[in-house]
Amino acid sequence: MQRVALIVALSIPLIFIGLGAVALLEPDEPYYAVPAREMLETGTWQVTIFHGQPWFDKPILFYWMILAAYKVLGVSELSTRIGSAFMGLACVLTLYLFARRSALGDRTGFVAALALLTNIEYALMARSAVTDMTLTALLTLAMLAAARYLESGGTGWAALTGAVLGVATLTKGPVGVLLPGVALLAYAALARRRDLFRPGPLAAGAAALVAVAAPWYLYMTIAHRELLFQTFIGEGNMGRFFHPEHVWFPGYYLAVLAAGLIPWSGGLPAALLSVAWPERWEAERGAGRPTGPLYELCWFGSVLFVFSLSASKLPSYLMPAFPAAALLLARYWTASLATSPAPLTPLPTPSPSRARLGPRISAWLGVALAAGAVYAALAYGSSQKQQAAGVTAVLIAGVLLLGAVLGVAAVRAGSLGALVAVNAATAVAAVMILILAAVPRIEPLVSTRSLVRDLERSGLAAQVVGTYKQSRLFGLDYYLGRTTARATNLEALRRQVAEHPGGIWVLRTAEIDRLVSESDLAAAAVARGPEYAAVRIAPAVLKR
Repeated sequence: MQRVALIVALSIPLIFIGLGAVALLEPDEPYYAVPAREMLETGTWQVTIFHGQPWFDKPILFYWMILAAYKVLGVSELSTRIGSAFMGLACVLTLYLFARRSALGDRTGFVAALALLTNIEYALMARSAVTDMTLTALLTLAMLAAARYLESGGTGWAALTGAVLGVATLTKGPVGVLLPGVALLAYAALARRRDLFRPGPLAAGAAALVAVAAPWYLYMTIAHRELLFQTFIGEGNMGRFFHPEHVWFPGYYLAVLAAGLIPWSGGLPAALLSVAWPERWEAERGAGRPTGPLYELCWFGSVLFVFSLSASKLPSYLMPAFPAAALLLARYWTASLATSPAPLTPLPTPSPSRARLGPRISAWLGVALAAGAVYAALAYGSSQKQQAAGVTAVLIAGVLLLGAVLGVAAVRAGSLGALVAVNAATAVAAVMILILAAVPRIEPLVSTRSLVRDLERSGLAAQVVGTYKQSRLFGLDYYLGRTTARATNLEALRRQVAEHPGGIWVLRTAEIDRLVSESDLAAAAVARGPEYAAVRIAPAVLKR
């Protein structure tokens, strides 16, 4: 219980402190908050409502989570994010409680839980009102339940796996089955685990999945067939898989792992290499044997493989691989820094000098990755955001580099406890500086909250008609508490202005001069921020 208490205590600064202080960040968080708010206002729960109409970009579960929080806590940033935060904590606790009862043992399971909780991307995603953390928690539970089935052969574990996968499909659709399906098939082939296909447990798992997921999908098929098949399956899944929606580059997900897993990412190459030998898989081959590093390798690799094939790429897509990475990291560091390290399998034990060299290289790689991530952020990030963050960006960079250097010292001393403590402290310090100091400075660049508050103080908020060339600026609807119009081009804006002469429109501040010079509309800013401005626009006949 002491270790569970420590995990919960660490989650407070990493996940919960300041959860409601930060504005909803465009465009993703308001993308979920606005439909949930409309569902609350209309009393609708069976289908997502957006701009007054049934809508389907993601399945219903995450909207239910936000809707439930709105009903209990009221509409706020805290309510919007609290579901993701608790799912982030639940995922870490689930990993620890399952791992400690497995062949890994309590100590390695605890290191795995802390490695998951204290990497930068995980903490930030747990603070974000997007579906990825919920999906990650569900897939983690499903993979751990499947591992317990493979060990015990119990049909109940197979049924639990299926039921959790059903909930995962209600969170993000087919990917909730695709990712674990690829992982388990790869594992069955490499570990020769025919027991994965026993008819009875397989049928129980499939029945549980259908029982959980089918009712809502059946309702959508009957009531909103076009939304389900054309919008969600066609555009939302197949379209994003085959057509790039987001900018990426070769090696994109390697960069995500290197930066996102900080301060643990330096050990990942060695952790993967240490288990990537068929000789190390012998203990897992055969029915009824406990799963081990091969299982975690298939789990990790399936996520990387599937999303590497996808044309659309985002850092958050890789989040379901992080729990598997944490288990592999825990195996590696526990074996490397144990007082009397035991080999992972009956392979020749490396010489003491070689055994010490590998962890030291990993620790110094952590220093290099921390420095590289800092350099990339400063060199290629938004200069405007960097200037807004000011000294806080330098503080975060210093914390990451200092933590990596102290990690080298911990490894040289051969202390697993010191390494875990250093990495945890590094993550807490970096996240706290980011959330409490950096984000408030850059909030006007990534949210419309401050602009709407300025309009409310001026008594002008009710005069806002909509947005110009900002079709995904959903935070404006959230903070105004109503649906606003969208004008995606100048011709559409002219039509809207004719209907609402003298109304206020929100657009990028940089667009104001261009709008005035390229049109015959009269435009005057009534509130101006560094990224967004509120502009009163009149038709040509009303120009002065």
